[in-house]
Amino acid sequence: MAHAQFERALEYVTCDAVQDTLMAMVDIASPTGGEGEMARFILERLASAGIVSYPQWVDEGRPNAVGNLPGVGDGYNLLLTGHMDTSYSGEEEELVGEGFKPVAVERDGWIWGLGSNNMKSGLAAALVVLEALVKAKVRLRGDVIYAGVVGEIEKAPIEEFQGIAFSGYGSGSKHLVTHGVTADFALLSEPTGMRICTANMGCIWFRVTVRGTVNHSAFSNRPGIVNAIELMNDLQRDLKNWAKEYESQNEYAGEHPNVTMGAIRGGAPWRLSRNPHNCSLYFEARTVPGQTTESIKRQVRSVLTAFAKRTDTPEPEMFVYVTDPPLEIDASLPVVEALSRAQKEVCGEALWHSIRRPGADAIHFSSYGVPCVQFGPGMARTHPEAKGRLIHEMGEHVYTEDVHAAAKIYLATVMDVCNRPVADRH
Repeated sequence: MAHAQFERALEYVTCDAVQDTLMAMVDIASPTGGEGEMARFILERLASAGIVSYPQWVDEGRPNAVGNLPGVGDGYNLLLTGHMDTSYSGEEEELVGEGFKPVAVERDGWIWGLGSNNMKSGLAAALVVLEALVKAKVRLRGDVIYAGVVGEIEKAPIEEFQGIAFSGYGSGSKHLVTHGVTADFALLSEPTGMRICTANMGCIWFRVTVRGTVNHSAFSNRPGIVNAIELMNDLQRDLKNWAKEYESQNEYAGEHPNVTMGAIRGGAPWRLSRNPHNCSLYFEARTVPGQTTESIKRQVRSVLTAFAKRTDTPEPEMFVYVTDPPLEIDASLPVVEALSRAQKEVCGEALWHSIRRPGADAIHFSSYGVPCVQFGPGMARTHPEAKGRLIHEMGEHVYTEDVHAAAKIYLATVMDVCNRPVADRH
């Protein structure tokens, strides 16, 4: 890192610039499928700074927002990225409070509002860094690419839940990296509690269905009538027993994956005069590096076949509709080394995650040859009034000084990585 250049650029990475940018982003509603206005905001900011920018259309009305600051051409290229969609729309009746609405509120050094934590804080910090590089007239050896992506939130289409509002789980990042936007490394500004993250859990989403008897409820007391809901209750106990074993037998750096029973559907609430003839259970299994999707599918299948034999019923039907692999990248990669060095310079020490539990787009970049490290403000530090409550429970908020510190760390990382010459020209 060229010290003089860094100090010159750092003058533009102010707390006010970061806070104003983040609050402007939070004020733009951008639920999954509705990221268009957020993309326009980013593209206008990039263009105003003189950075070549363009929309990369993923679906109608929802582009990835891409900008490129070219270097001399003989250094490492680095992608700064993050998702624009928020965990909720802000219109959910059950979610009450400032942290669940797309309206930014600043109070006592904290910014509240939907997306302030996940993950407009990181996006804002990275955007200010690109603008600072231009204002300071910094010329690096490698390119710096910025990409705000659509469709990261952990949701997926199934049954009647179709359309772009359910097009998450990396749809934007997979489109980005398979349609020309690549780099030597990527830095994903997910909320990691200001900890460097080189490993991430994956997950598998299952739907398991049992069948009952089509029959009038007046005759459900007759021999041989199978109630699908009652049958599912029995199967759920078997799956819970498997889940306990699964969780205890798998581990990465002290963290164990977990299984969550997420939804259940059965019968017809508008016609209770009919015996429930089908019931589906939807559950998620988190995964850690070393596990494979096929191995876990076989484990679940063995539970289903044993259940069918025990109950003398047809084997329950298994359907998998999300497969998001776990991630592990080499901690000695130049981008990780640079990030660690940058955090030490800015904060006095480098902090590390053992493994990040929520899903993230890092797996998609890494799978396509762009090793991706994660680092960003948010998640770990909660408001003093939280008193043990998690951020998902009390609403999104972020400490402004953390966002400012992250921006300075991004700047130092960029100037380290992108000023390293690349010897291999093959």
